[in-house]
Amino acid sequence: MRHPTQKEYAHERLGERFRTALSDYDTHRRLEVLVDEFLGQKLSARTVLEVGAGLGFFSERLQKRGAAVTATDIGENMLQEIRENIGCHCECVDALSLKEHFGPNRFDIVLSSECIEHTPDPMEAVRQMVAVLKPGGYIALSTPNYLWYPLVRAATLLKLRPFNGLENFSSFRLIRETLHAAGVNILRESGLHLFPFQLPFHSLSHWCDVHLQVTRSIMINICVLGQKGYCV
Repeated sequence: MRHPTQKEYAHERLGERFRTALSDYDTHRRLEVLVDEFLGQKLSARTVLEVGAGLGFFSERLQKRGAAVTATDIGENMLQEIRENIGCHCECVDALSLKEHFGPNRFDIVLSSECIEHTPDPMEAVRQMVAVLKPGGYIALSTPNYLWYPLVRAATLLKLRPFNGLENFSSFRLIRETLHAAGVNILRESGLHLFPFQLPFHSLSHWCDVHLQVTRSIMINICVLGQKGYCV
């Protein structure tokens, strides 16, 4: 089994600074899109794997919607908080070792938000998620758009953000091709944030998300919903 590098534990090392560094608006929008819009009524009584659970916002929302949630992360301290505060099942698992850990075709739904970019091989992480997904099951994921990497990296170097771990951003095209090759049909694609969500124009940002999806290829966050085929 692979052993994650120290750079991959950046969120775990941040501790409480991780929580304060997050944008509540960004988290709220990703919850709305991935859980409420993409998955919605599909969640009741389904087994759901969250990959890269972090502080547990998504596991909590999924559980409230009636899903049987298994939260995973490489950060044991964060998982312990999820156990105590949310009460769902938690396992300390590397996103690049999901199939080895769980075996194939285990979950009805796999969800991952802002996780794959913090691994050495984001597309392998996607393939691992598909491997543990049952045929006919759904995968919902989000990750930052590579077009915005230079700005994010500059903010890190200027110490405007505390995070300095692995950041391997992706594109709609790369994720689409990876999912198709793994036997997944793309059902929905959405972009989030046409401009940085740190700016105090959240109503305008939300309007852009709703009405300007034609520009999703240049938005900050990539959101994709897919369904695994029965013949893979």
